[in-house]
Amino acid sequence: MKKIGILGGTFNPIHEGHLNIARCARDFLSLDEVWFLPAGTPPHKDVAEHVSAWHRKNMVNSAIASERAFLLCDIELEKKTPCYSWETLEELHAQYGQNADFYFIIGEDSFAMFDQWVHPERICAVCKIVVAKRPLDKAAIKKAHPMAFNERIEAYRQKFSTEFIEMPVEVMDISSSYIRKCLQAGEMETILCMLPDAVLSYIAEHQLYQADYPLSLIDTLQKKVKRELKPERFEHTLGVMYTAGNLASVHGYPQIKAMVAGLLHDCAKCLSDEKRLDICHKQKITVTDIENRHPHLLHGKVGAYLAKKKYDITDPQVLHAIAVHTTGCPDMNLLDKIIYIADYIEPHRDKAPHLEEIRRKSFADIDAGLFMILEDSVQYLSQSPSDMDPMTLETYEYYKNLQK
Repeated sequence: MKKIGILGGTFNPIHEGHLNIARCARDFLSLDEVWFLPAGTPPHKDVAEHVSAWHRKNMVNSAIASERAFLLCDIELEKKTPCYSWETLEELHAQYGQNADFYFIIGEDSFAMFDQWVHPERICAVCKIVVAKRPLDKAAIKKAHPMAFNERIEAYRQKFSTEFIEMPVEVMDISSSYIRKCLQAGEMETILCMLPDAVLSYIAEHQLYQADYPLSLIDTLQKKVKRELKPERFEHTLGVMYTAGNLASVHGYPQIKAMVAGLLHDCAKCLSDEKRLDICHKQKITVTDIENRHPHLLHGKVGAYLAKKKYDITDPQVLHAIAVHTTGCPDMNLLDKIIYIADYIEPHRDKAPHLEEIRRKSFADIDAGLFMILEDSVQYLSQSPSDMDPMTLETYEYYKNLQK
C-alpha cells in the first residue's frame, strides 16, 4: 500500500510555504508521494482573481517539477461544478483506495473549523488527517473554536473515525494573498524568496496578477493610428492586432496588452527613412551598419520610441515587443513571440510559404510556429545575404540550438 499525502489549496500562486508543508509531510510520515490538489470551483470562495485554473495548474507543475515524489492531481480542475473536499476524496479513494492509504494535509486554521466542514465524517472515512501546525493568530483561532489545540484534536479523534496526526512545520510567514498584493503593486523584490524561481518566471512571462489595459484604450489608439498610416498599412495593423489578441488568449497572455502592442507595432512605418535616422540620432538609439544602409529596418526601434512618446505606452514588455518585431531576438518573451508571429501570419499575408501550416502550428505550439517563421525568413533572406540583419540570423541560431 502506498502512503500518499494530499495537499489541497487554490495555489494562487503556489509558494514556498506550500512546498515546505509538503516536504515536511513527506519526510515526517515517510510518504511515497505527495499529491498537490489545486481547487477547481470551491463553494465558499472565488479563486479566479483574473488567473485561470489553467495558469494555477501550470504554476503547480512548474513548482514541483524538481521535487522528489511530488505530483499534480487535477481532478477538481476538470470539473465545472463546485467541488467539496468530501466528494473529491471519496472519488480518489474509489479510484486508488485499494492500493493507497491517503493522508489529507490541512493547516491549523482549517483544523480549527474542521467540524464545520461539509461532511467531515465522510472525509475521515477515507483518509487520515494530518494537521500542519504553523504560526497563526491564536486569538482568532480561539474565537472561532474555543478549545485549545490538544482538546480539539482529542475531541475530533473521538468524534470521527480516523487518525488525526499532529505535524510540526517550520515557521514560514507567507500567504498567497500577500504575494498577489505585492505583484499588483509592482513590488517584485519583496516576494522573491517566497516563490520558486520557476513560478516567478512563469508569472513574469504571462504577466499574471497585473491589471490589463482597459478595452477602451484600443478604440482610442485605433483612431490615432488610423490618421497616421496609409490605408493598406492600417489594414495590416488591424490584422496584426486581432491576431495578437487571439494568440494571447490561447497562450495565456493578457489579451488587451497584446492587442495594444499589435496596434502600435508599425506606428513608425509612416516616417521617412531620413526621419527614422534623425530620431535615432537625437534619442541616441543604436543604429547598426545594416540599419544605416536600410533605414526601414529601424521602424521597430523607432516605433517603440513613438509608442512611449506619442501614444503614452510605458509598459516595457509592449515597447520591447514593438522594437524586436521585425528581426526577433534571442530568448524572446511571450509577448515578443506573439507580435513577431502575428506580424507574419495575420490574414492579409498571403505571399510567404507554409503560411497555413505556420498558422495552425502557432496556435498549438508557439515556439514551433516561431521557429518555422525563422527558418523560412533566413532561407528567403539568404538569397541576398547583404540585406539580412545579423540579429535575424542570431535569433534563428539561438532557437535552432533549442531544437536540439
